[in-house]
Amino acid sequence: MMNAGKKVDLVVEGQTDSHEADNEALPVFEAIMTAFLNELDAVDQKVTKKLRQSIFAQVSLRLSSLVERQHLNAWIMGSADQLQINIGVVDMQNCIHHAYHSACESFGPSETDELLAQAVKQTETMSIAREFSPHKLL
Repeated sequence: MMNAGKKVDLVVEGQTDSHEADNEALPVFEAIMTAFLNELDAVDQKVTKKLRQSIFAQVSLRLSSLVERQHLNAWIMGSADQLQINIGVVDMQNCIHHAYHSACESFGPSETDELLAQAVKQTETMSIAREFSPHKLL
């Protein structure tokens, strides 16, 4: 059973990101990914579901526990509003990068660029973007 509201730290050997930067980046990452995946869902839910599964498969390779993978899966698949684990900035960047490239394969680069730009623009209007620039995750 997942712990609602309590984040679990993902510690990856060799990770050099500071927790302070991670804590500032996490809500921005959540906002970008949520907006991007919602935009993709609006185009084609069936394809986006496969994309979500691909993102989970790629990112979960770095998670050591079943609980962490369950939290990640719930968030990526859209059944949890917040990511209940803390991941490093590099992992956030890699996740967005993987989502972007996978979306390009399915939706084409022009549409994917437009949808990601919309997600970033939407995130930039949020107060969290003053703490951590969304562009640092791209």
